Amino acid sequence: MSENREEVIERLRKSLDLTLYEAKLYLALLEGAKDPKDASAKSGVPLPRIYDVIKVLEAKGMAVSDPKGWYRAVHPRAVAVSAIARLEEDSKKKIKEILNIADSLESFAISENNESIIIVKGYYNLLSLLAENMKDTDIAYITTSRVLNNWEESLKPLVKSIIMLVNEIRIFVEEFNEFNKGLNEEGKEMRILTKIYKPILYDLISSKKSYIIILKGPEGLISVVNQGQLEAREVFDRLNLIWKLTP
Repeated sequence: MSENREEVIERLRKSLDLTLYEAKLYLALLEGAKDPKDASAKSGVPLPRIYDVIKVLEAKGMAVSDPKGWYRAVHPRAVAVSAIARLEEDSKKKIKEILNIADSLESFAISENNESIIIVKGYYNLLSLLAENMKDTDIAYITTSRVLNNWEESLKPLVKSIIMLVNEIRIFVEEFNEFNKGLNEEGKEMRILTKIYKPILYDLISSKKSYIIILKGPEGLISVVNQGQLEAREVFDRLNLIWKLTP
């Protein structure tokens, strides 16, 4: 091992949110501790605590009982997959909590007569706009020309930011290439619908309520938002028709 035992235990404890005893005992199980006394000797966990700690590891899916009446470690890769799944589930719950508090805070906000067209700069400002403009949207269309053609750098984080807000995301691409191939692969797992359509003149995010044109300027990302209901509906209906006619 390139790392010493204490370093591994510390990383294990932090990454999987374990106590020191839990991390030490799991490592001892990986090393083949054959019974409670052996586990105590290998891990440094006091023998009277071994039974309590092993039950916690079992509850966390990191240890399973064997036919001999003792326990063995669950494979590290399986533990990692399980931990990642829990993180994703916790993340979804946290997102819902944030959206719920945002809904509650809206009742305190002073109503303003906003301009129908606004311009903002920066990627994170775009994400904030999406949360505001895509809320309670049935279908969102995205066309990818230049900026959003890169799945990993721009489109994937953007899609993740609105996937909880809309019922369905439909994406037009000119072609699948090395920059957006992840959309073709991961998009299916995320239940995103895609179609190939040429030519796509600009990057656009559209719903019945608003549409956002995304440009790349010398100073970075620029988003032009049209919140006019009539214009937004016209753009949405046009994209809806193209989607139906595109095989």
